[in-house]
Amino acid sequence: MSAEFALEPADDEIAAHAKVAAFLKETGVSTCAVADALDGLGVANAVLDSGLKCLSQGGTMSFGAAFPVSWAPVRKGSSIVRPGPSTWSEVRDFLVPEVTDGSGRFYVAGAGPLVTEAALAGGMSTTYLIETLGFEGMVLGGAIRDQDLVAQVPAPVVASNFIPTDTQGAYRVVSAGDRCLVGSTVIVNGDWIFTDGNGTAVVPHDLLGETLTAAAGIEEREAATLTRVRSGERLPELVDALGQI
Repeated sequence: MSAEFALEPADDEIAAHAKVAAFLKETGVSTCAVADALDGLGVANAVLDSGLKCLSQGGTMSFGAAFPVSWAPVRKGSSIVRPGPSTWSEVRDFLVPEVTDGSGRFYVAGAGPLVTEAALAGGMSTTYLIETLGFEGMVLGGAIRDQDLVAQVPAPVVASNFIPTDTQGAYRVVSAGDRCLVGSTVIVNGDWIFTDGNGTAVVPHDLLGETLTAAAGIEEREAATLTRVRSGERLPELVDALGQI
């Protein structure tokens, strides 16, 4: 019988992260199994755009509860002759000044369609968010800059590409700690991010237990099927019998 996962209502982000870590170590769940489990639960748009890759030293399975930062293009205000706000005041909240400890959490930023021509973060902010605040990793719905610094970060930084242009004057932060849109995926504060070499999946916070339990069952069945394939059994007939590949 496959393992079952559950959190207690009193678990904070750090306790929850430790329990997920122990479960993943026991079961070997990958994002492939997480995605299959979400499909089985009827959750749509749960896997982020394949153009998002880990651009840092991370790459093995990493995870955490999402802390979303929502971006939007800068547009004119109610008066086109009135001086506008400073570009810094428009983007300052991307450094999440209200957060003092990001342990157990994943920093996630998005503006809908991937922002590939302006960086949503850079090497300085990435170092601060991961090394100083302790976020488990970052997912950016678009570009990042400062390749030399980002390449040294010891946690996953998932983004679309490097580019030297920043967002100031072109984009503004709409909210932090609420929700954001990365491609077609809405990520709400507390949803769970799982990322590895296959890609990145988003698990709704209220489906974490069901998803991980189902994913563990998938991994267990696939391991048993692989053993039978390696012993010489034919895969088409196994899939017919088991209903899974």
